[in-house]
Amino acid sequence: QEVADAAASADSTTVDDIPKFLSTAKNDDGKPLSESLNDAILAIRENLQVDSVTLLPSSSSNSLLAGYVHGRASPTATCGTSASLVEVEFSSDKGKEAATDAAKKLAMHIVAAKPQYLNPSDVPDDLVQKEKEILMEKMAGSKKPPEIMEKIITGQLRKFYEGICLTEQAHMVEEGNPKVEKALEELGLEVKGFRLI
Repeated sequence: QEVADAAASADSTTVDDIPKFLSTAKNDDGKPLSESLNDAILAIRENLQVDSVTLLPSSSSNSLLAGYVHGRASPTATCGTSASLVEVEFSSDKGKEAATDAAKKLAMHIVAAKPQYLNPSDVPDDLVQKEKEILMEKMAGSKKPPEIMEKIITGQLRKFYEGICLTEQAHMVEEGNPKVEKALEELGLEVKGFRLI
């Protein structure tokens, strides 16, 4: 928790130099985090490491941040095998009421589905082009007209986006597995960002 508190007071959304961060950031008692980490290692006789520090700042006053930690060592532990943070924004009273529960469920979905991008517009053009080339190669021997091939490729790209884009995925925690974007839209919510750790 001390690392999280120190990171929250940092000036950026990522910490690039972890050893420097741990040696310069201090806990509430004024002790460097590196010393606190060493004390914890000695106390529990387990190797502990901080591999990365990532922040997800709230983008508006109408948004809510939620998190989920999977594979906790105990119910009170704040660390586990994987975790996610998600920001949802509400645009109505209905959305505000549903935001906490919906965001927690979405954070659980993110850990399970492991999306790489928020939506299709966030996918780099070179990755989309590479996927199109792969699809064209698969259909190279086909004698279908170009307009039919284009429709097939569009459908295959939709499946590609469903695998890597959060908003396009089937929501694994909601009844009936609706598309994430649609499930949130019905609640008056929009996902603004996420981090998978």
